[in-house]
Amino acid sequence: MAEAKRTTVEKLVTETKKVPAVTLTLTHEEAEALHALVGNITGDSKVSPRKHTDGIYYALAGAGISTMGKPIAKQMSGGVRWLNEPKSSYPSYRF
Repeated sequence: MAEAKRTTVEKLVTETKKVPAVTLTLTHEEAEALHALVGNITGDSKVSPRKHTDGIYYALAGAGISTMGKPIAKQMSGGVRWLNEPKSSYPSYRF
């Protein structure tokens, strides 16, 4: 005799959505400059906007852009760090 019982199960659902996007056309030199820039940004790669700059870096690398060992990779000064949360206030300077 067949028997059926109603229950619930957990199931991973993948959804395809249409989202706004941007197409950017760059010269090879512009792409190398952007690759060098986004490749030198620090911060948390999971909860800060760095997850996006890492995505740009790897997309450019996938398109054949590499700055490894090239002078452009050594032409930057200073650094940029993504914060996990926006700054709530800025120091006030008095002159």
